[in-house]
Amino acid sequence: MLWDVNDDVFRYHLQLKNQPRTRRGFLSIVSSIFDPMGFLSPVILEGKKILQELCKSKIDWDDPIPENVQPRVNAWIDDLHGIDNLTISRCIKPPNFGVVKVVEMHHFSDACQSGYGQCSYVRLVNENGDSHCTLLMGKSRVAPLKQISIPRMELTAATISARMSRYLREELRYENIKEYFWVDSMVVLGYVNNPVKRFHVFVANRIQQILDVSDVSTWLHVESNQNPSDLASRGISVKKLIADSKWWNGPEFLQCKGAYEPPEVSYVPNNKTDALLKHEMKKATAFITVEKENTVGYNFDIDRLDIFSSWFKAKRAVANCIRFCHRLRKVDCANNLEVENLSISKKVIIRCLQQIHFSEEIEQLQSCAVSGAILDRAKIKIRNKLRRSSIYKLDPYIDEDALIRVGGRIGRANMPMDCKHPLLLPRHSHVTNLIIRHFHMKVHHMGRGMTLNEIRQNGYWIVGGTSAVSQFITSCVACRRIRRPLEVQRMSDLPEDRVNEAALFDYSAVDVFGPFEIKERRSILKRYGIIFTCLSSRAVHLESANSLDTDSFLNALRRFLARRGTIKQLRADCGTNFIGGRNELLKAIGEIDQCKVREYLLSNECDWFEFKFNVPKCSHMHGSCERQIRTVRNALEPIMQKFGSQLDDESFRTVLVEAEHLVNSKPLTVSNLGDVGSPEPLTPNHLLTMKPKVLLPPPGQFQRPDVYARRRWRRVQYIVNQFWYRWRLEYLQTLQPRGKWTKTELNLCVGDIAIVNDENAPRNEWQLARVDALYPSEDGLIRKVRVLVADCNLDSRGKRTKVVTYLDRPIHKLVLLVRAAKDGDSRDEEPTS
Repeated sequence: MLWDVNDDVFRYHLQLKNQPRTRRGFLSIVSSIFDPMGFLSPVILEGKKILQELCKSKIDWDDPIPENVQPRVNAWIDDLHGIDNLTISRCIKPPNFGVVKVVEMHHFSDACQSGYGQCSYVRLVNENGDSHCTLLMGKSRVAPLKQISIPRMELTAATISARMSRYLREELRYENIKEYFWVDSMVVLGYVNNPVKRFHVFVANRIQQILDVSDVSTWLHVESNQNPSDLASRGISVKKLIADSKWWNGPEFLQCKGAYEPPEVSYVPNNKTDALLKHEMKKATAFITVEKENTVGYNFDIDRLDIFSSWFKAKRAVANCIRFCHRLRKVDCANNLEVENLSISKKVIIRCLQQIHFSEEIEQLQSCAVSGAILDRAKIKIRNKLRRSSIYKLDPYIDEDALIRVGGRIGRANMPMDCKHPLLLPRHSHVTNLIIRHFHMKVHHMGRGMTLNEIRQNGYWIVGGTSAVSQFITSCVACRRIRRPLEVQRMSDLPEDRVNEAALFDYSAVDVFGPFEIKERRSILKRYGIIFTCLSSRAVHLESANSLDTDSFLNALRRFLARRGTIKQLRADCGTNFIGGRNELLKAIGEIDQCKVREYLLSNECDWFEFKFNVPKCSHMHGSCERQIRTVRNALEPIMQKFGSQLDDESFRTVLVEAEHLVNSKPLTVSNLGDVGSPEPLTPNHLLTMKPKVLLPPPGQFQRPDVYARRRWRRVQYIVNQFWYRWRLEYLQTLQPRGKWTKTELNLCVGDIAIVNDENAPRNEWQLARVDALYPSEDGLIRKVRVLVADCNLDSRGKRTKVVTYLDRPIHKLVLLVRAAKDGDSRDEEPTS
């Protein structure tokens, strides 16, 4: 969109980049059109519709556009080239118009199944009564993927007109602007002409936004063929848009002389409109009262209690309604609620609940009571029908308040009535969950037995109460925070560098252990050990470090490479020394000619290694190296504990080398150690020294020793081949089974709420966090995530005052509290806070 300062007009100049015909490329083309005033909104709507279809078909961002959609995409892009012929006057007041006496704004809105839109016009009237109407702004949007009714979309479009009215009044410099809002839907006029509180939340919120910026009398009806916003809701080509005067200058009835006079009556209700309005109105319910003094006459819809999250609040609400009924009947009642009022409301709630879930049982029990002792056969027949019910074994009966109670066998016990004959509650109902929550919190989130016992001691018997309480405790967030174990996931497959043959130390891992105290002259110093382990052969290389800074690590790394040769990959934990080492190496690489270095390395048949860091607090993902550290410690710690204070720096390095030799002499497999006839155990020293303890004969016939000496490489190659053959035969198969974490668990999702395990803090101080990103493994399972840590430092508006903290953690360090709510998601029961 360009401003031609010579002619004072707006023009459009199309400059489309050569984007690929993919979903991403088409989105770039649609988003690149700069149209802040919405003059081209009917044209852009066509592109948005195509983009929505691509999103709905769930193709990936870089997949080619399907062939059935490709012609529409090409036609729309070719049609865009016509906007170069469009010119729009920047000034809304024509030249030589004279003094403006009346300023009017007319807002039109419309909607259809594919989209909805709005357009606003300013109409000027001079002293001679001449008028001029021109387009100010336009808006168009595609319909949401979740299908909603046309009246609701019409109302949404009208809401956009109201917002546009507020925006234009702030930007325009005219005073005393008269505004009119036009719609072609009588249902929208019916919404506006009715009280807000009569409608559901979706409609009520939008009506309130409309009435906040406009008056009911300014909303008028326009015929569909005269509504210019019909173009914004349905879309149109560029050629037709340029030629359509209704879009640029408004409908014909705004071209008349003088100020516009709206009709006296614009909205006339009819049967069809009333039927659509009733569909969005709330259903009114009321309590039914009778002249009886007991509570049997009170009845209401039990679903009304679904909005309550507390058993006490539900009882209090029903008690207040009963007191209101008493006042209507002019019955004396206390000014404030009392315990008796809550007891009455409890009976009313339980009776309404039982009438819904135990309707057949109530009918059979009432028939049995009416039959009496005379019709014993009829009574037995009715009792037999109860055998099919889940409450038959409880021997239920109906008391004087029409409530079903447990008969049981302890009627002669010296106990309160509610304990001997508790009230029956169904297994699945919101009221039952409220009662379980109430008593579960009363016993301070104790276990299933304590909670169930407290419920029965207070006069309630839940059918299937054990499973009901167990299910509730499983979903209780407080109990999850206290007792839920850490998350686990099925153990992943071993990486390629653990199960494939490779040269010695080509694929290595590094870790640090220590510190160890040594004596240098009269000073006690600390030294650390750095272990490099070969992931395929399990050989180790030990180096000493004077400290844990970056320079010490780099020096140890250089010594390792000098002795063992170049490597291809190095795995490491996220220690600060390793991070610093990587950063310094990357900084050094950035200062040199990388292409020249790469060519030099390739000419010498060497590869530069790359760092692969594990997630913090995730030592089990670095288990191959951690296990070797444990072996080294087992060899070093007894020696260092006894002679550590007497060793100097040189002796400490010697001890490390001897420990390295001991570890590398450890057999990889122990299955045949007790067999006398089995071959020599396979150890990493077979590759390191090429000298097994039992001398292996070289292949071929050798007559003279000098021939064997000249062709020693054949013996070396034989040892290497034998090592890898036995490595595949004996060692590799031992890695097959999973020692733990054998079951595939449910993956975490973005938005899940959890607490982060901290070994240095008690469980009630673990930080609350929300899963922000997922790092899926190659098998699609989630074992690493990024979490957003909660912060209690908030201002008065609830916004953070400190920098947001993100942490990368394995799922084994998280305790899941609440799963993210998703439509149609059945991953877990909804947690209870």
